[in-house]
Amino acid sequence: MKKYSFALILMLGLSVQLFHSSKLLAQTTTAPQPADLKPFVGKYQFTDNNRVFLQIMLKDGQLVLKQLWDNQEISFKQTSELEFYNDEHQFPLKFTRSATGEITQVLAFDRDLWNRVADNYTVPLQKTITLSAEQLKPFAGKYELKGGDGDADDIVQVTAADGHLVITHGGNVNNILAVSELDFVNETQMFTVKFTKAADGTVTQAVVNNKDVWIKAK
Repeated sequence: MKKYSFALILMLGLSVQLFHSSKLLAQTTTAPQPADLKPFVGKYQFTDNNRVFLQIMLKDGQLVLKQLWDNQEISFKQTSELEFYNDEHQFPLKFTRSATGEITQVLAFDRDLWNRVADNYTVPLQKTITLSAEQLKPFAGKYELKGGDGDADDIVQVTAADGHLVITHGGNVNNILAVSELDFVNETQMFTVKFTKAADGTVTQAVVNNKDVWIKAK
């Protein structure tokens, strides 16, 4: 199974993919007092995509992570001073504390890093532009996930529409809008697609959320 699926990114199951399978074993947990958890409460921004956020909350004496892109909530038990675990999803959280004692970051799945930000922090939307049919035509075609196993989940189709592009993956259809001649965002601007062109003007690949590389079929 692949670590990153275009379908999951399009649906924001985390590009941000917080429910990626993990080989970690369930850990022995302890029961903290609610007061111990207050320093962890706050809003966190994904380092791989600055438009994706988590909210860490307290509910019924437990630490709860809320995914702000779909409002799903996941509860955690404390396993050490700065570490938490969800047994159902085998989901670890590891917080970082500064020299002054403030919680500054959280690492999810030993892989995804989130920086703490002010609770009222937001990212301004990028201004989108409309490209002509001639400008959009080179992007159209089939793309395959680099390093994938070649099955249907590794293939997406990009087509040109009225001033924007459309990505089709299985039964999922998503519009992406241009912010420059090579950079696109989805309609909620929660993931990015950056295309690359060769010297002759042909499109060679697309990079999603600065991470997943999709190679355009020739």
